Amino acid sequence: MMEFNHIQKATNLPSEWDEVADNYFQQKSFLLHTEKYNPCRQRYYTCSDNGKLAAAAIVYSLGLDFLTFINVRSPVKMNITGIPCSVSVKGIFGNKDAIEDLKKYIVNAEKGFLLFLNLEEEPVNSHLASGKTLPTIILKNSFSGWDDYLATLRSNYRRRLTIINKPGQEIRFEKKPCAEFTNEMYHQYLSVYKRSKEKLEKLNFDFFRYLPGEFILTVCYKNNTIIGWNITLENQNVYYFFLGGIDYKQNKTYSTYLRLLTNIVKEGIEQKATIIELGQTAEIAKMRMGGKPEPRYMEAHHSNSVINKLIKTLSPLLEYRRKLENTTALKEE
Repeated sequence: MMEFNHIQKATNLPSEWDEVADNYFQQKSFLLHTEKYNPCRQRYYTCSDNGKLAAAAIVYSLGLDFLTFINVRSPVKMNITGIPCSVSVKGIFGNKDAIEDLKKYIVNAEKGFLLFLNLEEEPVNSHLASGKTLPTIILKNSFSGWDDYLATLRSNYRRRLTIINKPGQEIRFEKKPCAEFTNEMYHQYLSVYKRSKEKLEKLNFDFFRYLPGEFILTVCYKNNTIIGWNITLENQNVYYFFLGGIDYKQNKTYSTYLRLLTNIVKEGIEQKATIIELGQTAEIAKMRMGGKPEPRYMEAHHSNSVINKLIKTLSPLLEYRRKLENTTALKEE
């Protein structure tokens, strides 16, 4: 027998929640962090089958532009089934059949605009409006080391990396705990956020500074000046690029973003991660590193039947439609 529950706080999640979760970002410890440092009315749903947890979901509320992918200002309060920070991870997980049952329950429980974000499988025969959202860029790591990776790159892409990372400019990288995150770094994050066309939540300073110890902050210095940084996470053989910031005034001169991106790939290879997950932005730059786009999908619904019909009609305008170049950075492609 199926049983559904609505839970208001992450502290009250059932003990088996993490067993159903697919990855770190869906687990209780990280949800407690987002609840404390990025409060956006988080709530949680579960579906149990004969007393055993079969599926779970995270829902939060946020104001977003309805037509974000065609750059039309269209602010709407949305209830999002997803992770309350900018990652490519879905917010509903568990047994496939139970997920569909839980979706139906959430659709009936939530009022207003509801968005299921970053689904990994394309919705088929769905009664909801659906389409593509931003893909995430994945680099599968089968390299023995950095030199092996460079040898596998086609010559023009290898030459590009050599030019970007040329020595002698007094550029250095330094790893730090996130507790050493500074106001200067936060302003660089805000610069990236303001330039982003596909904005989700704007995270506050404390979100970064108090990230759990598993997250690693890497800072890029020119002499002793911070010109960029990123935060990464290694978990279950996946090396994640999480978030970052750039001093755009210095970026053109020192190719800071591309240096940081190169460093993420190098670190992932050296840590023997099976997958290097580069995230959902700057797709072309990441594909030129050998990454491949992995599709993500979304479904949308509104509790008002008239608006819901309109959403279905407009669904082609809601989805990500950018055509990515056919990049073949690796020789075996």
